[in-house]
Order: sequence, then structure tokens, then C-alpha cells
Amino acid sequence: MRVWQIVKRELHDIFVKDRRRANFIFGASIAYLVIFGLLYGEHIVKNVPIVIYDEDQTKLSRSLVQFFADSERFNLVGQPASQEEMEQMLYEQTAYAAIDIPYDFSRNITAGRSSPVLLIANGMNLLVTNTITTATQEILLAFNQEVSTKLGEWAGLSSTLAHNKTAPIEIILRVLNNPTLSYRHFFVIGLAMATFQQGIFLSVGASIVSEYNNLRELAAAHPWQVMVGKLLPYFVFATVSFFVTLLIAIHVFDIPCKGDFISLFCLATTFSLTAIGVSSLLASFCTSEITFTKISLTYSVPAFTLSGYIWPLASMDGFSQIIAYTFPLFYFSDAVRDVMLAGYSPFLYRNIVVLLVLGLTLISLSTFVYAHKRHRLELTKEQPDDAEVTVGNL
Repeated sequence: MRVWQIVKRELHDIFVKDRRRANFIFGASIAYLVIFGLLYGEHIVKNVPIVIYDEDQTKLSRSLVQFFADSERFNLVGQPASQEEMEQMLYEQTAYAAIDIPYDFSRNITAGRSSPVLLIANGMNLLVTNTITTATQEILLAFNQEVSTKLGEWAGLSSTLAHNKTAPIEIILRVLNNPTLSYRHFFVIGLAMATFQQGIFLSVGASIVSEYNNLRELAAAHPWQVMVGKLLPYFVFATVSFFVTLLIAIHVFDIPCKGDFISLFCLATTFSLTAIGVSSLLASFCTSEITFTKISLTYSVPAFTLSGYIWPLASMDGFSQIIAYTFPLFYFSDAVRDVMLAGYSPFLYRNIVVLLVLGLTLISLSTFVYAHKRHRLELTKEQPDDAEVTVGNL
């Protein structure tokens, strides 16, 4: 049997014999996109990477820098020497936030004037953005109290000057990539991509488990022909499903897409390949579809939790970070959001290569397992004949 004949057979199974597979691969991500578009719960994170550009370079400004460095909410990863370097670090996502202390910071405060400090936050992850804004306000409040205590030793202050010395620093917030702080922009895409993965799992798993229950039907075809013929339709349909989900997100839920579709296409195809590889390999060791479904659901929850989409990698413990790197969703969901909201993902090419290599490896292993099981079945089939010959000779 040729590959196109196996593809034709699989298409019949998808759309006629077992229509659940089509529902899984096309409906899962769209359903969650629609149902959970407005739902999300707020969390608190720590160790958010931040950079501080200190133009003032005075004792007072360095004291403010130390306040941020001592906070458990932030991880001070650099002090750029220029505004261009600060913006580049934000662009490359070396840091999720930046503080710009102006050159006249100390002079304004000691002169009794309020001094603005610029906070730039990356709005793609609302958990991080909320942490940044809340923690910055807390730090500045504590810093204001310390400074105002020293300035309060002065005498003869006017009411206006007294107010400025009570709160000598103003904060100016500029949020990148998600200026409205929309939870829809932050959360919906990640949830849809997690269910997109589960849709691939359930449809491919049903196909592979069914095939193992009928190994003799395609016994004449080479194992590679069987796997390519069976998995190719799911690869094509998964890619189509991804872009249908994306178009609904953009045109129905008004989620912006600043990135190019070539980057998104590369992410979609390599992730689909990997998800198909994971599900086909897992299904190879399952005796029934129910068993596979339980295993896939057990896998999906930690995969989404540790994907870095909601809870940033920098705030995870070391063990969780190691585990996160083993999940394909880690290389996919956050990159999709980066490309859509920012138009750029700093690890795009790395993620695409990792997913491609991982997908090809997993599918190769699945094919090997299939070939091994079919070979064992052939030996089992031949065994009774050999036994009969031995009895006849006796």
C-alpha cells in the first residue's frame, strides 16, 4: 500500500469513521479561545529582571538604585550607560522593565522640587507588568519616606515645598506592547495554544491506538509509509487549525498581531510536528484510547503551568526551570505571544530549531516502536505453524 492510499484511508477515518478526531484538532483551541477569552486570575511574581539607567550618578540616585536591588520583587541585571543600551536590553528581553533616573534627580529633590522617574515596563505579560508597577510604587513610597525624613529637618518650608519633600519623586509609567494592560491580550493566546496542543494529542492518539489494534491491516506497507501516511493529515490540519484560531483571535477578539506570518508559520509547523511526535510516541505504549487520554491530560497541565507563559521562568526554582525546558510548549506559546504583541521574539530561531529536531526525533522513535511491535506480531503469527511442524515430525 502506498503513502497516498494510507493518507486517503486516514482522511476517511478522520471525517467519516471517527469524527471526534476532526473535532479535537479543529475545535479544542477555538472553543477555549471563545470561552475563556475574558477569564484570568492575578498572581504575584518575584525576581523580575530589571535594568536601571542612572543619569544622575549621585549619592541620592545610587541610594534609590540600591532600594531596587534589595527588593525581592526585582533582579537587577544591569545598569546601562545610555538610553539606547537600556532600550536594547528591553528589546532583547534581557530585562522586563527599566528605570530611568534623570540627570537632575538629586538637584531637584534637594531644591525642593519633585523629580520624575521614568518606568518602562514590558506589557506582554500582565503578571510581570502588575508586579513591576506595584513593587515600584512600594519601593518609591519607602524611599520617599526616608528622603522626606532627612528633608524634614529643614525649617521654614512653604506648603508647596513641604508637599514636594513628602513625595519628592513622581513616577511616569510607559507600558510597551500592551499599553491598555488587557488580560485578553495577555492570557487568551496561551490558553488557546495549550488546548491546540491537546487537540493534536487526542486526535493523533486515537489514530495511533486504533492502528495498534489493527496491525495486520497495513502489514504490507513499510513502517515509514504507515507513519507518514497516518500523521501527514494531522500535520496539515493542525497548521490550518492554528491559523484559523489566530484569525479568530485577531478579528473577533481584537488581539493585535505585529509579527510576520512567516515566523508564526515556522512556529506552528515545528510545534505541530513535535506535538504529533509526542502523542504518537505516548500512544505507542497505551493499550486503549482511555489510557492515552488520561496520560495526555496528566501531561498537559504541568506543560502549560511550566511553559513560562503565565509564570515567568526567572521566578521559578532551579528544578522547575530544568523541567520547563523539556516541554515543547515552553518553546512555542510564549514565542507566539512575543511575535504577536511585540513583533519579535528573541529566541525565535532557537525555539524553531529545538522544536524541529525534537519533532523529527520523536516521530522517528514512534516509527521504530511501531516497526518493532509489528515485527513481534509477525513472529507470534509464525510461532503456531512452527509448533505444528515440530509435533508432526515427532
